[in-house]
Amino acid sequence: MENQLRCVMFNREEFLIEHQLDADVLFLLEGLYQYGVRVLNLDGKTTKEDMEEKLLQAGYRTEETLLIAAEDATLQNGREIGLATIAFVNQKKNGQTYSAADIVVEGFEEVDFYFLERIYQRKHGIPWRVIETERTYLREMTVEDVEALYEIYAQEGMTDFIEPLCEKREDEIAYTKAYIENMYVYYGYGMWLVCDRENGEIIGRAGLNTQEIEDEIVLEMGYLIRQEYQRQGYAYEVCTAIMDYAKEASGFSELSCLVEEENHPSLGLLQKLGFSFRKEVDILGKRMKRYVYAL
Repeated sequence: MENQLRCVMFNREEFLIEHQLDADVLFLLEGLYQYGVRVLNLDGKTTKEDMEEKLLQAGYRTEETLLIAAEDATLQNGREIGLATIAFVNQKKNGQTYSAADIVVEGFEEVDFYFLERIYQRKHGIPWRVIETERTYLREMTVEDVEALYEIYAQEGMTDFIEPLCEKREDEIAYTKAYIENMYVYYGYGMWLVCDRENGEIIGRAGLNTQEIEDEIVLEMGYLIRQEYQRQGYAYEVCTAIMDYAKEASGFSELSCLVEEENHPSLGLLQKLGFSFRKEVDILGKRMKRYVYAL
């Protein structure tokens, strides 16, 4: 059975503020039913055995459950049975470290179902679906996607202006694992896969990376669309959505693109997207044109 968030557990006693359940927590939990998520109150019984028994009685698995807690003991017990865990900083609970939590939140004003779902997905290695456009969606890649990338990169002209994949597949798989753990988890963005919304087929790769240019860390956008989908406006559609995402979520004030002078299609796309030429720079032994867009 495919993993999906179906249940949220909490211990009401850990969320009391002046003898009342925290209002934002209450609003969040009461709204989860509309997404098909059941909320289970542990009623003060927070041992591993209690949690497993509660889930068994309700008909849920640990693999489809997320725990919200404010005490280390509860978080640790949840973690040991495989639950995704979110720690709530309750000022009435002193001396907590939250070391067993997947993430720590100080309040629930901006926490909704989609926030919980993403923490759950990260716990279980489920790729995030980050951006949607009219014809595509962009999601994080997985190790299982490596073979499809080799197929795309093998098409004529694909690596004329980008670095090829590793010659050995085992090296590319190792790189992909490290990229997922370090880039996606810590930065919240990276190079994503571009998928056809109708059939889920991987049609390219696009996204954001950080790049050091002349002692400055800049945000860079890149893209690659497989041959069958080129010259149909997909690159413009995807890059426009990425630019909007960068404006809202990256924290950078401008976006850069680095293009070789001979890459005429990309130069034309950048002009259409509203990028402006700034200067030529040397990157890894290549002379590149740097274009920028104010976010």
